[in-house]
Amino acid sequence: MIPAESQSSARLDLPYLQAGQMQKHVTLNEALTRLDALVQCAVVSRSVAAQPAAPDDGALYIVPKGATGAVWSAMAPGGLARFEAGGWTVIAPPPGLRAFVVDEQRLLVLGDDGWTDVGAAPDRLDNLQGLGVGTASDETNAFAARLDSALWTARSEGEGGTGDLRYVLNKEGGAKVLSLLFQSGWSGRAEIGLVGDDDLVLKMSPDGEAWREALRVDRQTGRLAFPVMDALLRPATQEVLTTFETPPARARTFRIDDLISALEAAGVWARLGALYLTAGHDEQAARINLKAPGSNGLVPMNGSTFVTKTGYVGNGASAWLDTGLSAAAAADGGPWLAAGVWLAANPSPGSGQFLLGPVAGAETLSLALNPSTGGFSARVGTTTLANFGAAPTARGHFAVSRTDASHVTGFHNGLPLSTQVSAFTGYGDGHTGLLRRFNSYHAGTVAAAWLGQGLEPHQMSALHDALASCLNGAG
Repeated sequence: MIPAESQSSARLDLPYLQAGQMQKHVTLNEALTRLDALVQCAVVSRSVAAQPAAPDDGALYIVPKGATGAVWSAMAPGGLARFEAGGWTVIAPPPGLRAFVVDEQRLLVLGDDGWTDVGAAPDRLDNLQGLGVGTASDETNAFAARLDSALWTARSEGEGGTGDLRYVLNKEGGAKVLSLLFQSGWSGRAEIGLVGDDDLVLKMSPDGEAWREALRVDRQTGRLAFPVMDALLRPATQEVLTTFETPPARARTFRIDDLISALEAAGVWARLGALYLTAGHDEQAARINLKAPGSNGLVPMNGSTFVTKTGYVGNGASAWLDTGLSAAAAADGGPWLAAGVWLAANPSPGSGQFLLGPVAGAETLSLALNPSTGGFSARVGTTTLANFGAAPTARGHFAVSRTDASHVTGFHNGLPLSTQVSAFTGYGDGHTGLLRRFNSYHAGTVAAAWLGQGLEPHQMSALHDALASCLNGAG
C-alpha cells in the first residue's frame, strides 16, 4: 500500500492523485506527460547547446554542458529538456534510463558517470563487457549461450556480401592455446586446435584429465602424424615416415614396419647400406633410402618413369637410376658385399640386360641376365664374371653375395642358384646405377633394390621373404 504522505512514485517521480484533491486531471496529465518523455525514450540530440527557438511539440533533448538560452542555461547538464505547449520543462532522468539519440542513431544509458554510449542501435553494439544468450555471462566467459542449435550463414552477394563465410579465431602467439574443446557432462573429451604451438592437433580424453594426442598436422610441411599409432612402430620405421612428403596408407605403413622388423630379426638390417622400395605409393617415397633416410636417395636420370606401386621403368636406351653409392661404400670397407634387384617386368630381352652396374670407373659390381638363355651372372669384387646358371624366370628377385675371398653366390627369389669360384680383387669408388652398366641400359621395371655387406643364404632367404610380403600386400 502506498503511504498516504507519498506525493510521487519512487523511481519515475510520477505525481500521485491525492484523496479529496481538486482538479485531479492536472496531476494525472502531469504524470502522463512525464511517462510520454521517459517511456521508449528518444531524444532529438545530445549535442545541441543553443536552446532551439521553434522545436516540435514533444521534442526532447539531453542538455549538454555549456547550454545557452533563457531556460536551458539554468538546467543541469545531462537532464532532459522537453518542449510542449509552447514551453520548456526539465525532467530528471532516473538511473538506468536508455535513450535513443536520433541525430546520431546511437543508444545511450544513464549510469553513475552520466550518459554512456552503448553503441549504434538497433544494428550495432560495441565494447560490451559481456553477453549472455539464454544464460548469464561472467568474467571467465564474456560470451555465454544456452540454446538448442546455432546457425551461421554467409551474406549473399545480393545482400551486399561476398557469399563467403570465414570464422576467424586468433591467439596471441605460438605458445598460447587456440582450440575447440568438446565436453560431456562438463568434462573434456576432445580438443582440436593450436594447443601450445602452431601445429594443428586433435587430442582425446576418457575423463577430462588424461589426454592423448591422436593426430598432428605439421605447420611447416603439412604432413600428418598419428602419434599413438606411430608409437607402436619401430624407431627405424618412424624415422622413414618423417621423410615421406605424403604419408602412405596405414596398411602400407605397417608393411614397411613388418619389413624392417623381419630384417632386424634376421640380422640383415644392420648389414644394409641402402634399401629402396621403388614400387612406392608415390614418386618421392620410391626414391628414399629406407636404411638411411636423407642419404643416397635414388636420382632418376634421362627420363626413367615412375608407375605408382609398380616401380621405375627404364627405356633400354638412356634411362636409369643413380644410387649415389659405390660398391666400396656398400661393402663398408670390407671384402664382403651383397646386392639385389627385384625385377617386376622384363619386356624386351635385347643385348644388354644389366640390372645393376657401375656408371663409370672399374667394373667391380654388376648384375646381368643373358637375353637368350636367361642365365644370371655377376661381378662382385672382381672383373671376372661369375655365371650362376639360368633362373626359372627372367623376373623376380635377383641377388648376389660374397661372404669369403674366393666365392660368390647367386640367388633368385631367395634361393641359391649356385656358388662360383671368384677371387676378390677389390671394389671401385664410382656410383652404382640401377638399369645401367656403363653404356648398356635395361628396359625393365625395378620394384625394389638394395646394397650392403655380404649375406649368408638364410639371411638372403629372410630378405626375399620380407620384400615379397611387403611388395605383394594391398594398399
